[in-house]
Amino acid sequence: MAEAELKWKNTALLVIDMQKDFIHPGGPVHVIGGAAIVPNVVKAVEQARSRQIPIIWVVREHDPLGRDVELFRRHWYAADEPKPTSKGSVGAELVHGLVIEDGDYKLVKTRFSAFFNTHLHSYLQGAGINKLVITGVQTPNCIRQTVFDAVSLDYHKVTVIVDATAAATPDVHIDRNSFGGKQNDLELDVLANIYDMTNIGVATPTLEEWCKIEG
Repeated sequence: MAEAELKWKNTALLVIDMQKDFIHPGGPVHVIGGAAIVPNVVKAVEQARSRQIPIIWVVREHDPLGRDVELFRRHWYAADEPKPTSKGSVGAELVHGLVIEDGDYKLVKTRFSAFFNTHLHSYLQGAGINKLVITGVQTPNCIRQTVFDAVSLDYHKVTVIVDATAAATPDVHIDRNSFGGKQNDLELDVLANIYDMTNIGVATPTLEEWCKIEG
């Protein structure tokens, strides 16, 4: 096994909810900040492939009648309403530029956390993975809950790439006051929810910083 592969062999990349209904403007569950991070998520996937890091595509796919969706969202599945990420729909597809390749793993969830009522933890344990790198949407919901569950399950290292994750509004994603008002060109160095995650030991590099990490 190559040295670079050995360094990353216990790590997996999670790509969460990068689906058309979440990312495309006009989608029924559009995350406003989602489109801007697509290029960085693509680059994160490319970097993971170059490091032989397994890629797990975490997606929402719901019954078209909404029978497996949260109670507070079931009205969306009424006859005259959009049916977000319903199984087999165009909206449930990954956005352009993101492709599931042979050897990747697709995980379907029906709640915010990728761990809730799924077999993600057992899959990761079976693969010997104890470090997670997380990208996708959106920060206060699926990203945050997946991260907190990973920490609760004692994954050795959890990393959130701050400019390859996004929220519906900058105010949700950013809390400049927590870091003395400092901000970079992308306004992504100070994140309200990310700040909470750093307090529980989560690493929060930019994509550029993560790409420079040697392992």
